[in-house]
Amino acid sequence: MSQERPGVERFVYYRVNEADAAAALQAFTQAVPAGSVRLMRRLDAGAGALQTWMEIHAAETGAQTEPALAAALAPFIQGPRHLEQFVPV
Repeated sequence: MSQERPGVERFVYYRVNEADAAAALQAFTQAVPAGSVRLMRRLDAGAGALQTWMEIHAAETGAQTEPALAAALAPFIQGPRHLEQFVPV
């Protein structure tokens, strides 16, 4: 991972089996304080398919919340967990 920089926002996406979605959501809510990370799901997931989830970590808390969620959700993630970092222009 790169050095910590001010203003870095983290966007993390990965896939969760639809059958595991409820348990994964429970793990998510237990791993971080309510409202500290936005969680989105790709709209085009079909029945029985893998859902694509996206975490959006604020710059102020992302260095703590991102690794906490990576650990909590590891049992539910199918394939790699993709982390991208952005800074304001």
